[in-house]
Amino acid sequence: MDENSETYNSTKTRLTKSRDDRVIDGVCGGLAEYFGIDTVIVRLAFIVFTLINGFGILLYIIFMVIMPKPEDDENTPISKTIEQNVQGMAEQVKDIVEDVTKDLDKNTSDTTATRQQKIRQSHQRSGWFGAILILLGIVFLFDELNLFWWFNEKFFWPLILILIGLWMLIKRGGR
Repeated sequence: MDENSETYNSTKTRLTKSRDDRVIDGVCGGLAEYFGIDTVIVRLAFIVFTLINGFGILLYIIFMVIMPKPEDDENTPISKTIEQNVQGMAEQVKDIVEDVTKDLDKNTSDTTATRQQKIRQSHQRSGWFGAILILLGIVFLFDELNLFWWFNEKFFWPLILILIGLWMLIKRGGR
């Protein structure tokens, strides 16, 4: 009972983003701290809402915009908080774009031989992917035409996954 009262007493009196427990922006950590529950539960709730109807992403973005940072003053108007959060999000997006641009610039400075090798590997992968798609298409077509009357669909995807895994292991062992 003492542990529960300590947990209850440690909950925050004001809903803010978490300073320490953050993956993206501290929203789930802040909600967990405010309600005195485990952060994993809050994150799972967002994932479930996202998978059920996509609402989890929208809700998270709304919280990202309206939740104040822990260092913000309690008397700060919500409009100022929203303005600061939107500016912070814009800066994060700008940083991500700059990082991606740097990576692209780095990749384009590869030597011609390296580029040709990457192109060959890409063509090989796309060739394998195309062959797999054709085989799957043939299997589904034959199934629709009842040519695979003996075929049990419950075993199809596990068998495909096992075969792909074996193929990847064999291919890796050859390197």
